[in-house]
Amino acid sequence: MKPSQIILLTGVAIVGILSYTWFRTAARAGEFTTLVPVFDGTCVDIAGMPGAEDMAIDRTNGRIFVSSDDRRATAQGKPVRGAIYSLPVDGLANPPPLKDLTGGQPAAFHPHGTSLFRAVDGKVTLMVVNHPKGAMDYSGTTVEVFDAQADGSLKLRRTVAVPGLTRINDIVATGANSFYATSESDLERGSLSESLSLITGDDRTGAIWYFDGSAGKKLDSGLGFANSLALSNDGKTLYASATMSRSIFLYDRDPTSGAIKRRDAALVGTGIDNLDVDPEGILWMAAHPKMLSFIQHAGNAAKPSPSQILILEPSPAGKGGKIDQVYLRDGTDGFSGASVAIRSGTNMVLGSVFEKSVRVCQLPKVWRQSESHPAQRLLDTERDELKKEAEKASKAGATEPAK
Repeated sequence: MKPSQIILLTGVAIVGILSYTWFRTAARAGEFTTLVPVFDGTCVDIAGMPGAEDMAIDRTNGRIFVSSDDRRATAQGKPVRGAIYSLPVDGLANPPPLKDLTGGQPAAFHPHGTSLFRAVDGKVTLMVVNHPKGAMDYSGTTVEVFDAQADGSLKLRRTVAVPGLTRINDIVATGANSFYATSESDLERGSLSESLSLITGDDRTGAIWYFDGSAGKKLDSGLGFANSLALSNDGKTLYASATMSRSIFLYDRDPTSGAIKRRDAALVGTGIDNLDVDPEGILWMAAHPKMLSFIQHAGNAAKPSPSQILILEPSPAGKGGKIDQVYLRDGTDGFSGASVAIRSGTNMVLGSVFEKSVRVCQLPKVWRQSESHPAQRLLDTERDELKKEAEKASKAGATEPAK
């Protein structure tokens, strides 16, 4: 074979491998999924809370704490201190003027995930993941522990740094000083190895940690980009989302020791972000159905990214359940990349990683879309490599999505 032919064949092989890799990555990320935006309710946007990536609801006192950080300003080299705001659940249509509740403490504050704990005596603790160097640099990440005051403000009580736990995304408070936390990955944020893992989808180093008030330890790993956590209302089930695995994990939890044991998992087939449990025990999940579009949106606000809100209604038997869709928009309506959904009565409040507003939606009378739109396939259950991902997500069986 002539050298020119060898070069030609080599070039064709390289192009073929790169094309296949791109196709596989795009398919896994949902870029070939056909989305039909559906939401029969009405929504309004409340400005003034940029990057409201996560929220925590105080259902007793009727308020929603909003974790706000302008990530675009940080990316442009002009970081602005983040804030925690409060929205009244009974006055979402016309909220009072926004005010940062932290009193300027800590000085270096770029909040991420947040969680609320109410003690038996009624005292409220709000915990917030903080990236002091900004959203682009997770080194030095801490968990800030605030006590809620009678006037509605927050007083910083302690700052927690857990050795070995650097890539914290979210937490769920289990006491006034204890919490579970997700570690996104063991790979260095922004490194070449992380970039390659996003292409191959093979990174399963995401983990769940537990901090008992004095020390932290890793409890479970094997998650593809461990993202968010939530507790069932009885505290006996821990939920965890894995964005790159496109899966949700369920754990049995010992409330006394904090020990967890994986019980079930489901491949949802979309990039799940933050989680919240409503009073009925329904798990609400915000998701990015087209993850490459979300990455593009992160770099360019003019490029929209779809938002998807799903629910999981767990089976009383402990395994399985029903996954349904509540909301799907393509981002062209001025709100992209929803990262959290909080249900309060007939309202649903959405936050986003990059938008400068919070979206408040009035839920329709029938909001489970398997009932309101039964002819539409709500979730893409035939995405590339579904079977392989399902096996990774669960050895014991998987929750079936609604169709």
